[in-house]
Amino acid sequence: MIRVRATSGANESLKRARRLLKYPRLCRRTGTTLAEGLHLAGELCKHPELIRTIFIREGADRNHELRAVLGKLEHLNIYLLELPAAHFASICPVENGAGIVCEISTPVPQEQVGHGDIVFLDGVSDPGNAGSIIRLSLAAGVSTIAVSDQCAYIWGPKVLRAGMGAHFFCRFIFGKSLKSIKEESGNQCLVADARGGKDLFAENWGERPTIWVFGNEGAGVSQDSLQNSDKTLLIPIDRRVESLNVASAASVCLFEQRRRRLLKSAT
Repeated sequence: MIRVRATSGANESLKRARRLLKYPRLCRRTGTTLAEGLHLAGELCKHPELIRTIFIREGADRNHELRAVLGKLEHLNIYLLELPAAHFASICPVENGAGIVCEISTPVPQEQVGHGDIVFLDGVSDPGNAGSIIRLSLAAGVSTIAVSDQCAYIWGPKVLRAGMGAHFFCRFIFGKSLKSIKEESGNQCLVADARGGKDLFAENWGERPTIWVFGNEGAGVSQDSLQNSDKTLLIPIDRRVESLNVASAASVCLFEQRRRRLLKSAT
């Protein structure tokens, strides 16, 4: 690892990182992104081949956890740029972070749908929601995530941070329609739709692998998703609450699925 103290805002690596943070489309086009925080840096110790540059805030390596992470990466032939606080803040997606950001290459997306349960993000546009759904999907045992073209870029810095490392354990499928995914997988397609549908808890579903579809925060699921649905389900919430955040709704649906699977395996 080559350590350099970069005091100028004109540093080329720093300028590139600023652009990646500001323009998620640039991340998609260049196949690079920013991973912020100790948790993600710790996960990247298992995938050091992805790391291109490490940025740390000046003095941040007084933290013993951060020093331990850097120690695991010191064999890499990459630059570690130590930045004054103001310059570091310009590439950090959160305030008062841990003081480390890694510029990384994004893994090659999957072309084959494969087997098992799938989550389909149908236009989920908020980076925090997209990352949260990836994380809770993995927690509920679903590691294949398909993404519509209208969704927030899955490897964008804010989505990556919200995923808290779950990205590195998931398979991502881009550029495939829900119809083609359903045909290739043979899975039962379940659409979560607060506008109507049958009771999530009362209905029979999930006997075979599923595709769970979660829609846009404002518009909900697309008409195409409704047309390809085998079952449209809703969460029977209290009438005093209009609807749930999409990540919260996904959590309820996916953990109900996990509950059913665990119960079945125990009998």
